[in-house]
Amino acid sequence: MTTSSQTDAALAAIFDVDGTMVDNAAYHQAAWIELCQRLGKPITPAYYTTHIHARSNELIVTTLFGEDCSPKFIAQVSRQKEQLYRDLYRPVIREIPGLTNLLIALQARGVPCAAASNSPKANVDMVLDLLDIRKYLQAVVDRDQVARGKPHPDLLLTVFNSGKAAGVSTRAVFVVALNSWGIVVDSPRIQGDHELPLRIVAHGLTFVFRSATLTSPADSTHRLPPARFVGGA
Repeated sequence: MTTSSQTDAALAAIFDVDGTMVDNAAYHQAAWIELCQRLGKPITPAYYTTHIHARSNELIVTTLFGEDCSPKFIAQVSRQKEQLYRDLYRPVIREIPGLTNLLIALQARGVPCAAASNSPKANVDMVLDLLDIRKYLQAVVDRDQVARGKPHPDLLLTVFNSGKAAGVSTRAVFVVALNSWGIVVDSPRIQGDHELPLRIVAHGLTFVFRSATLTSPADSTHRLPPARFVGGA
């Protein structure tokens, strides 16, 4: 019979930031809507949901202003949007209920944690530092550190590689996220009400999204508290 401590020793966790550590989607939406208005390209909330949400800034800017946008223009619009987002969200920032308690519980149980975000470094730093949770993370990777953002898996694979010193690469690695990230890999997806297991075979990682139960080969019912945080149940 496998004990909880034995199972915990085989686990590591990678957390998404936006929508998982903080409920900030409305502020990203507000920032894009405001900026597009200023730039003479007004958009609606419905357009944001369909064409902008959960995409990298490079894809968003070319979607809005055309494929012929220069790298300089993309960088300029991206900086303006992210600064506007930080100005809007900084005064009201707070964690998803249960986040710090979960990180403390994982630390106590010997489960190393990391963060991976499609947002730029300044946004990630704001969340980790204002919530005072950086001390619970063995690795942090943001959009500025990888060549490709979502839907490519570079963020997660970079965390995996940078976490070798913390033992992440030798463990069953789980991702705690609001959704599947839209990752593109050559693997079938198995969807359920609360989880979406996804294996990147070449790297031996199993990702479980939005699940109160993190499944490992050693214990198919291994549960990490609190369910309120990751599952919302």
